[in-house]
Amino acid sequence: MPRTNNLLALFWWGGYTVLGVWAQRTVPGVDFLAPGIVLSMQEEAGKRTALLALIWILLLEGAGNLPFGYGLAWYGLLAAAYFAGRWLFEARSYLFMALLGLWAGLLHPVLVYGVASLASLKVVMEPLWIQGLIQAATFPVIWFFADYFFPKRLRQDVRPL
Repeated sequence: MPRTNNLLALFWWGGYTVLGVWAQRTVPGVDFLAPGIVLSMQEEAGKRTALLALIWILLLEGAGNLPFGYGLAWYGLLAAAYFAGRWLFEARSYLFMALLGLWAGLLHPVLVYGVASLASLKVVMEPLWIQGLIQAATFPVIWFFADYFFPKRLRQDVRPL
């Protein structure tokens, strides 16, 4: 990849990270970076996606008050769902993104409850289910906008007809 594309990718993903962290602070419990991981797997699978995931996991783990492991499980299970569903659905279809959103919405309360119970923390489940519903509804929307604004020069694949 030419040097200008690397610089463009650095600025684009840096801006996406800043906006995502700001949005997560604005709407607690909803991960705005998760659709970015899916977009990165679709466009640039490999070292750049692994680096983004590492940075975002460290951000998620450092900003939260749960024991270590939530961010790793969150992005790991999201990536597993993406790779498992990719063989059945077109990787860029809106239906697939809606299903990944439903998966993320269900995964959030389950993971928070599981990690909190390992640390003997009590959690109120009602707000977690509401956050899960918001995550399920916003995931495909965030992915759509991230995909729309993703620089054309950085695209690695051919869009389906």
